[in-house]
Amino acid sequence: MKGRLKGGLALLFLSLLLLGVITIHTVVQIQSYGKLINYVGIVRGATQRLVKLELEGFAREDILEYLDGILLELNGEEGAYGLPSPRDARYQEDLTELNRMWEDVRESISAYRAGLEDGAMLLETSEAYFEQANKTVFSAEAYSSGQSQKLLLICAGMFGIMLLTWSFIFWAYAKKLLLLESTNEKLNDLAKRDPLTGAYQMDVFREEAQRLLEQQREDHYAVLYTDFADFKYFNDVYGYTFGDDVLAHYGGILSAEMREGELFGRVAADNFVLLLRYREKGEITVRQRRADREIEEYLTRSRNGQSISTCCGICCVEDVVEALNIDGFLDRANFARKTVKNGTNPNYVYYNEKIRQRLWAEKRIENRIQEALDAHEFEVFYQPKVLLSTGQIACSEALVRWRSAEGNIVSPDLFIPVFERKFMINRLDQYVFEEVCRWLHRLLLEGKKTLPVSVNVSRLQFYDQDFVHRYVEIRDRYEIPPELLEIEFTESILVDNTPLLLKTVGELKKAGFSCSIDDFGKGYSSLSLLKNLPVDVLKIDRLFFVDEDGREQDLELAHSVIDLVRKFHIRTVAEGVESEEQVEQLKEFGCDYVQGYVFYRPMPQEEYEGLLSHLLLE
Repeated sequence: MKGRLKGGLALLFLSLLLLGVITIHTVVQIQSYGKLINYVGIVRGATQRLVKLELEGFAREDILEYLDGILLELNGEEGAYGLPSPRDARYQEDLTELNRMWEDVRESISAYRAGLEDGAMLLETSEAYFEQANKTVFSAEAYSSGQSQKLLLICAGMFGIMLLTWSFIFWAYAKKLLLLESTNEKLNDLAKRDPLTGAYQMDVFREEAQRLLEQQREDHYAVLYTDFADFKYFNDVYGYTFGDDVLAHYGGILSAEMREGELFGRVAADNFVLLLRYREKGEITVRQRRADREIEEYLTRSRNGQSISTCCGICCVEDVVEALNIDGFLDRANFARKTVKNGTNPNYVYYNEKIRQRLWAEKRIENRIQEALDAHEFEVFYQPKVLLSTGQIACSEALVRWRSAEGNIVSPDLFIPVFERKFMINRLDQYVFEEVCRWLHRLLLEGKKTLPVSVNVSRLQFYDQDFVHRYVEIRDRYEIPPELLEIEFTESILVDNTPLLLKTVGELKKAGFSCSIDDFGKGYSSLSLLKNLPVDVLKIDRLFFVDEDGREQDLELAHSVIDLVRKFHIRTVAEGVESEEQVEQLKEFGCDYVQGYVFYRPMPQEEYEGLLSHLLLE
């Protein structure tokens, strides 16, 4: 039936198209027939004038030529006047006779000029020609009138077909109008959603969520910010196709959980936000746990028991004392989620007064960091690294602490994230590096004992094209021997941009710096990359030594890493070591250095300098 409807509609449209072409052609022809009638009339009138002039003794060859030209075109030849030649039998018959009689007129004019014929005979021939010309004009008018009637019939037919077509369309699709409207709404909704997960795009989520929050409802609203722990690891190990499959499946689960007046959106990657209704707060975690269990079960079936955990921050609107819009609630839910990410809370965390106080503390820090940098409130602490083969301090790591103007020590856990969020971490890195160079310069001038110092740089530094040049300039300004400085960077940079990392490390090595990878082993790095990366030191992640679950396996893995990188002539440092038992195991593994509370805690510059002086006396 549907095929017949389409076929019938196509036939009607083709008929309209054909009739339209015919109509245009007919209109053009009718316009040209008016010109035809006019020129036949000119032939009639000009001939009478020609004969009159001849009888008065004026020979007009130009009029003869003019009439010859018109008659040639009337007979179908091309000329200057662009006259048509209708295929009408009556007209063609009259025109043929007119042509014959024109020859009579011409002969009569020639005879009159030669004195072979008198004026009466020329006038008689002219009158006969005039009558035939009249007949030809009338036949041309009759033909034009017939064509006009034909055009009228075609227009009437077109109108009828158009009326039939619209009636047909209305009849065929009247029942589908509501369906089309519904489909339109669905398409518009789809355009607002992430194509992979079905979640709303963030700008749409914010707009719709704000609208729902402004409506008066008996139920309460909560804003959730959730993501997967170590999802980047999944992409790296199983590939982005499987990662996308997990996200798409999770999006389907969340979509199925949505009720009237609820939304979910995708921030980026594996980050999702939700606006949920509840009567009792406990409903929120029950629902979210149910969704998270489904995705865990899916992973278990897909990857032979592989699991993944989620980190979810929840901000109940009723728990917030400030007047906030949706962005404010999202910020607080995200802040609660970050307390899960740093390992200080279980998977589901409600935004509360404690988190609020921490948020405000970060806000105060954010407002003061530039002032604190200018006032040199940041101090460099040093944590020694002990060479296991001798038990002596061999070098140290420079760590930054903030001693505020009031004398309080601000934890790095508070101010480092603020520097990163404000994209100012590179300035703090450079500040610490220069402070270390200034201190080493003084020790060298005073002839005191100096040992190499490693300085951390953030991933942001690696995207600065002048980074290496700037650090070399600072080092050379303070006349520090290159062997006294080591640049540390986290292994996450390996994943971010490997070609850039290789290029930058190559430049650092060429400039004389030693290079080390920090926190290696429990992230996402590929060990195979180390054969091409010219680093000197590998720092094994402290999580190998603090995690109670699976400690034996972790230590064996650390042992394997140490054995492997030794073949690349890379020294190893175990950080976060807190027991003598771990020290003995690391000695057996062949680890080079230990950095941890088992030997030394981070200490202020003066204390470390005193420790170095004491070692020199020994």
